[in-house]
Amino acid sequence: MRIQVKDTAQLNELIIIKGFNKTEFGKEIHLSNPMTVQITNGDRSPSPRTAKRMCEVLECEWNELFEIVRASEAVAK
Repeated sequence: MRIQVKDTAQLNELIIIKGFNKTEFGKEIHLSNPMTVQITNGDRSPSPRTAKRMCEVLECEWNELFEIVRASEAVAK
């Protein structure tokens, strides 16, 4: 199983609404800038801990931003 961003546009809008650019957001969630960009673009899955930190910093519920994709569902897509 892996964690997937539901809607990257929504995530990126929320980052801006909260007053961050991606570099600042990455520092706030303790990630490198390249990793932050990959996650916010949907190219990489966050770890459970990172997903939780992202929600804490953005002050939102986990279900608003992420979903869990089972391996069988990922192959089918």
